[in-house]
Amino acid sequence: MGYIKAKSVPSLVAGCVCGFIALLLGYRYTWHFAPHAAFILALVLIFLMGRRYLRTRKAMPALLIVVLSVIVAIVQLYIIFFVGLGSDQL
Repeated sequence: MGYIKAKSVPSLVAGCVCGFIALLLGYRYTWHFAPHAAFILALVLIFLMGRRYLRTRKAMPALLIVVLSVIVAIVQLYIIFFVGLGSDQL
């Protein structure tokens, strides 16, 4: 959306890179490091989009990404600590 609205090439590149990483991790979630990488990606998105929301006070898309990333981070922590890495339960 950043590219469509403001012709922001960095937004396009960042969105494509984050989206590709998320798709790859979702596709290969049985990798031992996938929950950790997904957690780190969620933290990066929380930080970057949280900063953008605090600066602009516009809920879309920054606040939506922050809320969804917090949910992903909580789920990843649950998987890391309670389910176990590489578990067949996933």
